[in-house]
Amino acid sequence: MSVVVTNPLDIKCPKNICQSKIIRKNAATLVYRQPRVPLPGIGETTVEEGKTFDVPQEITKLLPPETESVNGWFWLLTDMFHFENIGFSHVDDGQKYLSCADCDLAPLGYHDTTVVNANEKEYLIAINRVAYIK
Repeated sequence: MSVVVTNPLDIKCPKNICQSKIIRKNAATLVYRQPRVPLPGIGETTVEEGKTFDVPQEITKLLPPETESVNGWFWLLTDMFHFENIGFSHVDDGQKYLSCADCDLAPLGYHDTTVVNANEKEYLIAINRVAYIK
């Protein structure tokens, strides 16, 4: 049986002038996933390829010791109503991108409309595309 790891900090929009709370502390589960379609760069009007944000030590210490990169690690929610604040894009190749509902910063994560695990949908927020409230 594997250990379930939840987010030890509140998760917020990384944009300095927004900082809207997205997920409450201990509401999401840490998982590793490889999206079918890679997430595009993050930005408002222009795509900044590969732009990510620093992941605090409180989060990186939760990853397995052999982990070399934070890429592919996500916070998982199985119900869209468990978010505090999130926006959804239209479906693009079976995938919806998740954004901050207040400032539209995107993509923070994704929802693959073709994947259902144990009759539950997966809403995934990349651990390196958000900020954390300590």
